[in-house]
Amino acid sequence: MRDIVRRVDRLQRLAVFEAAARLGSFTRAAAELGMTQPAVTRQIRLLERSLDAELFVRSANRSELTELGRRLNDRVSAGFDLIEAGLGELADHAG
Repeated sequence: MRDIVRRVDRLQRLAVFEAAARLGSFTRAAAELGMTQPAVTRQIRLLERSLDAELFVRSANRSELTELGRRLNDRVSAGFDLIEAGLGELADHAG
């Protein structure tokens, strides 16, 4: 089993994290992902617990990445970019 699966548990949490980090808002991430804001909050909380790290500093209407959150986001975003490029290549080849 890959370490990422063991540590993160549900890989969807990384997609939720990436959206919240990119948009700077759990509410906007929820809207983009078709989830409720409490569901986003729960997924972020579970990700933080599984990694034993605080990824966001939360305020009334905004969520800001911690230093660890910024570093993780850089890697997750780069990974998603690579995956999307690979999927695009597959689509081009199939089409």
